Amino acid sequence: MEWLERDEARSRTSRARRLRFLTKEYGGGDYRLFYDQLAALAFEEARQVYLHGLFIACMLMCQVCVEQMLCGLLNAAGRNELKGATYEQILRKARDQKLLSTAEFATFDRLRKWRNPYVHSRPIGSKGTLIRRAIDSKTSPEEITARDARIAIRSVFRLCQRRPFAR
Repeated sequence: MEWLERDEARSRTSRARRLRFLTKEYGGGDYRLFYDQLAALAFEEARQVYLHGLFIACMLMCQVCVEQMLCGLLNAAGRNELKGATYEQILRKARDQKLLSTAEFATFDRLRKWRNPYVHSRPIGSKGTLIRRAIDSKTSPEEITARDARIAIRSVFRLCQRRPFAR
């Protein structure tokens, strides 16, 4: 119990800063419309893990949310050929069907490329790995994962604020 109290006290300032970011970006509005329960759960988990500074988990939950929302919307429109499709294929189909703008597609595809080395093992220092990105940008890995998560959660929030994803 003492550990929990120390950890809570130590992280309070950074969590408060992230909460201000979440509130500014999301605002707590009731404007999201999900096409299945998994997308809704992933959305909430993405918010929670971002708040607690679990940035890689945030990236993953944002992708789960977007993939489930896009597939749900495409399936609702009778586009069932995406069963077993990769995330890249889903993003391309959503762009082609005008569910994602060119800019949204570019953002989610860039996030996909950043996410891949997090979940698929690569040799140390390979292109796209966290350590390679840190070296190339002269930025700490922690700053990179925080930035990735910020971009991911902001992009999900913005997607959820517009039609056909919002009411």
